[in-house]
Amino acid sequence: MWTVIKGLILLTGLAECQLQHFLRTPQDTEVTEGDTAVLLCQVGNQIGQVQWTKDGLTLGYDRLLPGFDRYSVLGNDSLGTYNLQVSNASVQDDAKYECQVGPGRGNPPIRANAYLTVNLPPTQIQIMNHLSGSRIDIKENAEVEISCKVSNAKPRAGIIWYRNNVAFNPGTGNIEESSEDGTLPDRKTTFSKIKFRPNSADNQATYACEASHPALRGTAARPANPMRSSVLLSVLYPPEKPEIQGYLEGETIRMGQAVTLVCESYGGNPLAAIVWYKNNQRIDHSYTTSGSKSKNTIMFLAQPDDNNAAYRCEAKNTMIREPLTAQIVMSVQFAPDRVEIRGPATAKVGQTLNFECATSNSNPASTLQWVIDGKAQPAIHNRTDTSAEGGWVTISNVSVMVGHLDKSKSISCYANNFALSETKVETHIVTVLYPPDELSITGYKQGDILQEGSLRRIKCTALSGNPLPELEWFAADKKVEGAKIEKAESGTFVSSEISIKVDRSDNGKSYQCKAKSEATEEPFRKSVALKVSFPPTRVKVEVEPESPIEGNPAVLKCLTDSSNPDVEILWWHNGELVAGSNSQTKAGKFGGSMTSSLLQIDVTEAHINSVYKCEARHAVTSKSVSNTTKIAVQYKPQFIDAPKEIDIEVNSSRIFNINAKGNPEILKYSWIKKGGTEIPSLNNSPLQRGIAASGHSLHLNNIQVEDSGTYIVRVENSIGKSRKSIKVNVEYPPRFVQITRSKLINEGESVKLLCQVDGFPLKTDTIKWERDGYDIASRATVETTTNGSVLSIQNATIKDAGIFICLANNGVPRGRPVEIREKLFLLVNHKPIIDDSPELSKSASDKGGTGKLICQADGAPNVTFKWFREGRAINEDNAAKYSVLDKSLDPLTWQSELKVKNIALRDYGHYGCAASNMWGTSQHQVILSATSKPDPPQRLRVLSSTYNSVILTWQPGFNGGFQQYFRIRLQRVGSEGFLFVDVFPHLPAATAFEVSDLQMDTAYSFSIMAFNKLGESAYTSELVQTRTAKGDKSEPIKPTPTPPKSNSGSGGNVLTIIATIGGILFICNLCLLYCYVKRRAGKHLFGGSSRGSSKSATIEMYVGSSYNETISGETLSSLSEKSDTYFTSDLENRHRQDFADEFDTGVRLPASTYLVDHNPIYSSDHYDPNLPSRPVSRSLSSVYGTMPRHTVPQHSYTYQEDLSRQRSISHLDAPEGPLTLHQFPRHQMSDHLSQARVPEQSQGYFSARNYNLSPPHHAPHLPHIYSNHPPSMFAPDLPPPPPTPQEMQDQSYSYQNIQHIGPVSQRTLHRGQRFGDV
Repeated sequence: MWTVIKGLILLTGLAECQLQHFLRTPQDTEVTEGDTAVLLCQVGNQIGQVQWTKDGLTLGYDRLLPGFDRYSVLGNDSLGTYNLQVSNASVQDDAKYECQVGPGRGNPPIRANAYLTVNLPPTQIQIMNHLSGSRIDIKENAEVEISCKVSNAKPRAGIIWYRNNVAFNPGTGNIEESSEDGTLPDRKTTFSKIKFRPNSADNQATYACEASHPALRGTAARPANPMRSSVLLSVLYPPEKPEIQGYLEGETIRMGQAVTLVCESYGGNPLAAIVWYKNNQRIDHSYTTSGSKSKNTIMFLAQPDDNNAAYRCEAKNTMIREPLTAQIVMSVQFAPDRVEIRGPATAKVGQTLNFECATSNSNPASTLQWVIDGKAQPAIHNRTDTSAEGGWVTISNVSVMVGHLDKSKSISCYANNFALSETKVETHIVTVLYPPDELSITGYKQGDILQEGSLRRIKCTALSGNPLPELEWFAADKKVEGAKIEKAESGTFVSSEISIKVDRSDNGKSYQCKAKSEATEEPFRKSVALKVSFPPTRVKVEVEPESPIEGNPAVLKCLTDSSNPDVEILWWHNGELVAGSNSQTKAGKFGGSMTSSLLQIDVTEAHINSVYKCEARHAVTSKSVSNTTKIAVQYKPQFIDAPKEIDIEVNSSRIFNINAKGNPEILKYSWIKKGGTEIPSLNNSPLQRGIAASGHSLHLNNIQVEDSGTYIVRVENSIGKSRKSIKVNVEYPPRFVQITRSKLINEGESVKLLCQVDGFPLKTDTIKWERDGYDIASRATVETTTNGSVLSIQNATIKDAGIFICLANNGVPRGRPVEIREKLFLLVNHKPIIDDSPELSKSASDKGGTGKLICQADGAPNVTFKWFREGRAINEDNAAKYSVLDKSLDPLTWQSELKVKNIALRDYGHYGCAASNMWGTSQHQVILSATSKPDPPQRLRVLSSTYNSVILTWQPGFNGGFQQYFRIRLQRVGSEGFLFVDVFPHLPAATAFEVSDLQMDTAYSFSIMAFNKLGESAYTSELVQTRTAKGDKSEPIKPTPTPPKSNSGSGGNVLTIIATIGGILFICNLCLLYCYVKRRAGKHLFGGSSRGSSKSATIEMYVGSSYNETISGETLSSLSEKSDTYFTSDLENRHRQDFADEFDTGVRLPASTYLVDHNPIYSSDHYDPNLPSRPVSRSLSSVYGTMPRHTVPQHSYTYQEDLSRQRSISHLDAPEGPLTLHQFPRHQMSDHLSQARVPEQSQGYFSARNYNLSPPHHAPHLPHIYSNHPPSMFAPDLPPPPPTPQEMQDQSYSYQNIQHIGPVSQRTLHRGQRFGDV
């Protein structure tokens, strides 16, 4: 054991005594730029720390070598490996690297170094003076040099040459290599040049140089990247001699045989061009090449000219001066293609005729044989000659005698080629000549008279003759073309027919037929002369003198051109026959005569522009020709259609032209106004106002009444003067001259009211009388005078007293006639009659305010007033409490106004009013009370009705101290539900309204109520019923119908299900609403205050079809309870302010009228029509579904909506109706426009925009028809309805999108499909 321990101790000591040393040292390494290099270093028995240096710069001990991103030390400390890795090597890494081990525990430091060389591949390789892949053309055996350059390599690159991808060595002395510094630092550029002499084997060989460099060799991580540049060598050398194939020398072929000759030539660069020649004439130069061969092929059918023809082909390229040739001579056998007989074609009896027959060339020669009239006859002479075209030509001669019986001779020549077994024949006909018989002409008999324009056919016939003669027609020695020739098939006759359209030039003309024949020396002739009747073509009328003066004589002469026979001349004046002188004639053209006649007249005014006609009648042809003339009579000016009067509106302008004529031309116009005033000339300067003349024009500019009168225009020329008067009437609107403004009479007396006007024109209907509610026709008579009207009343009564209106309208100006009116007061003495209408029988004001009581009476003469309180006259001296103002509204109506100031509770009650005049006193009581809701209207009645609308009228009740509005309730007779319509526009004195969009031929009942800011009156107790008219088309409203009752089981089940679901939803809504109201009731009114109301607000809960699509129709339920307080929460105030900021466009509108408004809770504290523009607590409902409708846009336009969003009405079926846009005056618009915010609406909604107009004066409701529960001025704030599924999908939809409505007076807008169809 001790021995073992001693051994271990000995070994441990030896280990501690061993020095640190290198197990592996770094070696010099080459690396290609971009690759990774590793320098090895492994230390044994390591004691000290290891680090690397680069050119003496220490890199650090950390293996990650901070600061040197591409350097790192690989290995393991326990193994002593410290390998330096250089990634993405670059030229900056080319250096001396040293692995150093520091000292420790007595061990000295050790170090080992190595060089890292970074190889840079060449940047380019190129063949000098040639692009890579280009072609070098060089002649065979000529020396060629190719140089290659490899640029910017480190270290120097080598160059290897290749021929067709095989290493190539041109031999010692034929390659030169050199190098130089590159254009980049530390790089070398290498050059290599080779020389050699190429032969034909080098043609199309590729020579390339390739760079040899370690950086281009591939590694395991990087593929090889060889660099090579090449050129293509094109060696030029001559072709071989051509050869001909397809014909053997000495071979004989027959005419028509197909011949194909092929000429081929091998080798050559470029390949040879081959051309064919025939008898030294080039015939084809189109050749083809394939591989190393050129070929030209010609194909033809052998012809006679190919016999002994020499065919030669030539091959040539750029390497030879003279072409290489090959030639053949062909031998072709052929028969003659034609035989020709030469000799006379005609003959006479007894003549001897000589003929010659010759063949065309043939091989071998042909023999000839004669046949005369079908019989063989020997030749006189035969011979054979060689032909210049090849082969031989044969010629033969013969003689023939013509007998007295011969009409013709047939001569035939046969050419026989026995070698080819072919025969050619030619036949020649000789005609024997004799003359024809005498000519004959048919179609016209000498002495017949033809009419001009008729068509006549004349025929000339010749019998027998050989040959038949040629016939020609001549008209007066001029040949007639187009004759119709007819020959008999037997040859016995020939005829020629001409068609003549007879013309006057044919009169006396000779037509001659001429027959020419070879058998006669002179032609035969025969002729006829034509006679033609023709009328004159024109008539000439002359006047002497040419321009006669009125009152002097004149002569008219009529002359015709040539006619045959003579014509009769007639004279016409303005369509009437007049007598002229006897006619005279003289010779005319074409053998006719010209006729003339004279007419003498004494020129008068009637002859001005009168028409004379001379007519020439031709009896034979029943034709006539005429000519007219207007006598240019010289006369003094005459006026044309000059009016006697002209009318012109005052202050207007017109240019009046007077038309006049004269001969000679008019020299001067002058204008005067009757009375001697001369009209000034315009002098080419603009007329500002007044009357001026310019030639025949009278300028009336901005004419006035005083310009009326008679104007005279004078016109003159060299013959005389004329004048014309025109009356100018100035039209001006009427004005009152004298009227009876007021007339006081006693009852029973008669009275006349006078109304006189001045104006032009004054018609019988210019003046009219009017009086509202008074039958003028039955109580009065109207008498029209020259310039006025008198209204007379007999036995006048108090009912006749009143205001009569005299209206005058004479239609001037025409575009917009002026109507004037004046009030005439008829006063009948009677005691005052006090107006006891509801509006004047009550007055209202709150405590501390000022009450205004009105007492108004009619009476004559003057009426005085006295006020009483509890039987005692009111002390008007108490100015602090009372003030009285009496005034006359007109001569008949008097008014007294009592103001009660600083009203206390004791001031409420009855006040007496006494109205007095000389005829008596009347008394009336006016009640002063606190402000309240209005009284119901009175006397509701139907004024008229159409097929879909009804006009209602009523008398307003007391307004309760505030501006009141009206709402109409209507019900279709027999139905259970109601519809409600706000009267719009909201005028305090509104007394009539048209309820539209009703069903045609349907009975309705109506009632009406009034409401103001404090509440609503009851509806009128008496219902008014009417039935709409029948019509062809109707667009009524369409409320949701109640399902009809049915006894069927299936229908009952459906109704039961619907009712059950509706009931469940209704109960759920009630529960939600109850929780909502209870939650709101616990909140404070303003900022947490506890001020509230003992009654809850009236709220209408709605359930639209968008919430539950299983319900048929839309369900509406309500919980209502009146309250005097309108409450909101701070949370909602803040919520509304947010929306006010978001949608503040300067105008606030109610939301879509498809939504139900709710009964308001009114409070005088919160409603002030004169409040300034500011966000109010109603803003939220202006944005979401339950929105008050209380404003309209300021541009005086609004819209009418037919149905609200929520409705549940039974038995009121009607089709959907449109929205109608109405225009109203500005004074009818609301003054609360500034308090309303404008919610933008989608395209399914219609609203309006602010057009920066002044605000109107009171707050109306928008017109609409509601269902079940009436709408209210303001709606309590409810949370917004949840979005519909469509809204969840369509994020672009917005309740606040306003669709622009342009400024038109009326437009129909169609409802969108939002919240169900309406």
